[in-house]
Amino acid sequence: MEMPNPTVAVCVFPAVLANPDVVDDGSGVPYRLDLVDAGGYRRAGSWMFPFPGKGEKYVRKAEVTALAAAIDPETSWLVTETNRRKDIDVFGLIPDDFGTEPGTVQRVRDLVDSIETPPLREFLSDAFSLIPMFHNFWTCPASQNHHHDYRGGHALHSIEMAEWVAETPRLGMVDRDIGIAYALLHDVGKLWCYTEYGRKHLIASDHELVGVAKLNDALEDLQEKWPSGAVSLRSLLSGAWKSKGALPLLSVGKLVQACDQRSAEADLRPRTGHRYRPWMATPYQDNVRNFPSRQ
Repeated sequence: MEMPNPTVAVCVFPAVLANPDVVDDGSGVPYRLDLVDAGGYRRAGSWMFPFPGKGEKYVRKAEVTALAAAIDPETSWLVTETNRRKDIDVFGLIPDDFGTEPGTVQRVRDLVDSIETPPLREFLSDAFSLIPMFHNFWTCPASQNHHHDYRGGHALHSIEMAEWVAETPRLGMVDRDIGIAYALLHDVGKLWCYTEYGRKHLIASDHELVGVAKLNDALEDLQEKWPSGAVSLRSLLSGAWKSKGALPLLSVGKLVQACDQRSAEADLRPRTGHRYRPWMATPYQDNVRNFPSRQ
């Protein structure tokens, strides 16, 4: 009987479980799956089929027990146990290279870490645990033929807005926290309305309302922990704050709206010939008079 190798340590770590598969390669390990974290994808084998259900809304965050085992040339881990945990912070599990530009994912982590309200950070973790958010937030365009209308434009636009909100002077802590979350999620409905490859049937719907519907479960959890914050975000994300009588949210909404316009124009200005390129005044140049220097 072959004895276990005592030099092989058992590791316990958080990961997203993805891409399950059944194999018949004679290895004695019938299942394969990907373990996903900030470092990327690691192929693993298991004796347990890791996905008992289908049609889930959220990625499978779990505490994984595994040991190093060269099962085949592409598989170097053997998973012995998975303990699914909704409370794991998803931002440590999003691969660093998901963004179309270096540092994109880290910029989101920094923004979320700067939020001082714990339930709001947990809400954002829940939001980014939605399967389309986890995967497509980073690649979807911000529009089809306007600003940031290219692969990854949605993330770059939203992050830029959130960073400007975070840097706004004399902004109260609550407004700042809610403003960052709102900026990151203000166009999230577009992930379901269209993708980098074109429009979907939901484009006929209002993307703001689509976004609120998709975030409803996360907003319900936030409601239990911080009712005022949940009401604020529902009003902002749905666009209801723009209606008469929404004065308590007007300053946050107007601030993010201004950042939205600023980011859009900054993207369009250098794009010569674009039909939506905003007009800008030419720089002043005094090339006629030569003023004598003062002695």
